[in-house]
Amino acid sequence: MKKLLLLVATALLGLNAFAGEQGDDNGFGIKLFAGFAGDKFGTVELETNIAGSSIKKEVEDLPGLHKTPSLGLALDSRWYVANPGSFGIAIDARWIDFSFAHKEWDYIFSKKAYGTINNNFIKIGVTGPGVIGTYYLNDKMAIDVFYNFVPTMSIASDYQEFNSEYLENHTNIEDEEKDHTFGFGINHYMGAAFRYKVFQVGLEYNIAKMKAMNWGKDDAESEIFDLYIQKYNLNNLRVFLGFKF
Repeated sequence: MKKLLLLVATALLGLNAFAGEQGDDNGFGIKLFAGFAGDKFGTVELETNIAGSSIKKEVEDLPGLHKTPSLGLALDSRWYVANPGSFGIAIDARWIDFSFAHKEWDYIFSKKAYGTINNNFIKIGVTGPGVIGTYYLNDKMAIDVFYNFVPTMSIASDYQEFNSEYLENHTNIEDEEKDHTFGFGINHYMGAAFRYKVFQVGLEYNIAKMKAMNWGKDDAESEIFDLYIQKYNLNNLRVFLGFKF
């Protein structure tokens, strides 16, 4: 037992010495970002295997579409495992990645019959591992390139509002209808950042295909989820400002 304890203590001392030599740039990072959505952001891909045949179809956006940039926050920590000369390699943990996005359609049936469909997308990713490569320009400036894959949950909320003229001709529709759909998927983040002292600015691309889940759905809605696989396309390009301590 004493030999085992001595071996463990020696290993820990060795790791601490290595961390002190290689980990001068270890730290905690904060990113505040705005994401810019492409034409396919928020569209849904449907896949079914009914009657033994596989069918894929993408549900396109409706006319009169308005989008706003997504906004969010990401927190991460990095630990350098090598700093040979001007280069460094670190493992990274993206502890949380939160974003919110909004889009809406104008439904115009006639001059007196119209409505609006609003979609809100909330995305929360946690504990995503990754890797960072760093090139040090000098003791104050550095360039990072990175990649993370993050388990992520999403909530897509649909709000439909119609005016009285439309409702008079569609008695089965309420003046305001709401629906929430949960999604889950592995998000991928790849990008680069420029650092000056504790400040960082950068660009990253987020690949986000979220599979719709039947969480919270009633029996009739769950049956539909059993027939179709729905995937929300939430890919977006993001710019960020932040800090690395």
